[in-house]
Amino acid sequence: MSSVSAGESKRVLIVNADDLGLTDGVTEGIVQAWREGVVTSTSAMINMEGAAERVAAVHRAHPELPIGLHVNITAGRPVLPPERVPTLVDREGRFHSIDTIPLHLLRISLDELRAELRAQAERLLETGVRFTHIDYHHHIVVLYTPFYRIVRELAKEFGVPVRQPVPASVSGVIRFPSAMRSSAVSQMMGFALRHPILAARMVRHMTPAAVRRQAELLKRDGVRAPDWFIDGFYGNATVENFVFMLERLPEGISEVVVHPGKADEALRRMGAGYIEEREAELKVLTDPRVREACAAFGVQLASYELLRASPRASLAVETPKRE
Repeated sequence: MSSVSAGESKRVLIVNADDLGLTDGVTEGIVQAWREGVVTSTSAMINMEGAAERVAAVHRAHPELPIGLHVNITAGRPVLPPERVPTLVDREGRFHSIDTIPLHLLRISLDELRAELRAQAERLLETGVRFTHIDYHHHIVVLYTPFYRIVRELAKEFGVPVRQPVPASVSGVIRFPSAMRSSAVSQMMGFALRHPILAARMVRHMTPAAVRRQAELLKRDGVRAPDWFIDGFYGNATVENFVFMLERLPEGISEVVVHPGKADEALRRMGAGYIEEREAELKVLTDPRVREACAAFGVQLASYELLRASPRASLAVETPKRE
């Protein structure tokens, strides 16, 4: 975990937009939220069809946009040929969905997982992006803690920070007025109710204590991460909720994950939900009241570049506004 220098009481916020490259509309919305709003960072879902081309185009047009790697094993197809990662995919060569992957966790090969995540990193590098950090689609590589060792290995290899593994929905650091309607944590709890015998075999790897242990292992390995990961904005995108979060933001470096985008036909065809909600997030993140609230509550906006700098680097660094 990162830390604030002694004597400082600054509150720093990374506003990271997940899913860059997912579709044209999502990509366009993320860039708009960065150019016109409070988004300071994004992460690329590089395995999706057409994602590499979209990310490369964004990087050429906006080389100053910080882009991380959004590792993904629950949507689309793997970067590697499916026959090289058979335990990660279904009969059609697609990743198991977030709803079905719990049925397969115990048999997924760590060697195959390692190869696929590294292939995703390499594909992102091939676009010309030198990624700023690593984060996680559906948080599944954290929640099933045996997978997280591979994330730490990857972060050390590429010398980048990672998303804080302990989400606010576990730590309780910030609880939004409206309950989070969808999260990997809640979906895994639902799975445990539906498949109690299988869940009992996995439970020691998926307890809150096991997840918190991953943050300790990051520190042991010298991998930096924000102090806090705020996941409750998902499904609760209003200006009021964002301001509520800012007012209660703890000291140190926090990250809030956001999913702005423009709803397009490609997104609708995926059938995964969270479509119009992305447009709602885009409106919130570009609302001038949000930036005004950051200033009013003394919250400094920054990107993951802050965590790649010297530990003594000033925390009062806001990502420059784009003209």
